[in-house]
Amino acid sequence: MTLDNWDDLKFVLAMTRHGTMSAAARYLDTNVATVSRRLDRLSHDLGVSLFEKRGTGFVATKAAEDLALIAEDLDHRLRSEMAAMKIGDAGALIPIEIAAPPAVHKQFVLPRTGELSDYLPHVLLTLTDKVFSQGLGEADIQVRIGRPEGGRLKARKFCDYSLRVYHGRHHKPEGDWIGLTHRYPDADKLREIYTDAKPKPRYRVEEMPMALDMVCETGLPGLLPDFMVQPHHNLVLADLPDNALKGELWITYHETRHSDKTLRSVVDWFCNGTVLSGMRLASE
Repeated sequence: MTLDNWDDLKFVLAMTRHGTMSAAARYLDTNVATVSRRLDRLSHDLGVSLFEKRGTGFVATKAAEDLALIAEDLDHRLRSEMAAMKIGDAGALIPIEIAAPPAVHKQFVLPRTGELSDYLPHVLLTLTDKVFSQGLGEADIQVRIGRPEGGRLKARKFCDYSLRVYHGRHHKPEGDWIGLTHRYPDADKLREIYTDAKPKPRYRVEEMPMALDMVCETGLPGLLPDFMVQPHHNLVLADLPDNALKGELWITYHETRHSDKTLRSVVDWFCNGTVLSGMRLASE
């Protein structure tokens, strides 16, 4: 059993993260035939099966999962080292990708991107939407609902919040409501609070920011995170008992990045609201 082609590990990692050869190929900027060939070669060299076909996707075997962990460690260590090499180079930009639910980007990141540019001008920020907490994937930092359990992640609590039922100030709730699409396992969670709601919503939308817009436009009740609702939205809390489902937002990153000053500075900026001039690391 040998591993002569270390580069093949990135194909294992991409397949483990994305689940299909076409998605892995898009991420690696190659084609499906190349992904298939490289995985077959590695499987042959190691004498083990790496992925099993299930429906339209593939499921990683234990061997593939173990190799992906090694590749992920290497990936994050390389990112950290490359960032360290660029510190001090005035013309170099250090890429940092933040994956988070759209509501988090809209409320906490987008209004402050100019501020980040002032304090950390060497950071090239990329924002990607990620509602479910499947792990970091390609992101450097993930903001997720709930503290992660297990895995090789550093976690830092960002804030507490509540999901509450809101409606238009001049609207009288009569059973209709706004819901999320069934891509979400808790798409109809509003009915746990608003027990007189009709079995199905009047409208379904894809993300929380769209749900907020729909509640504002129609006045119909919707379940919204309290950090999104502002006075200018002209919404009120529904008069319902126990109108709050508690939650937490956590910031996570791979444990190998704990000494990455650029990444830690972005995390500090995210958590603290203000970052002092230069690099400032939080005591964790």
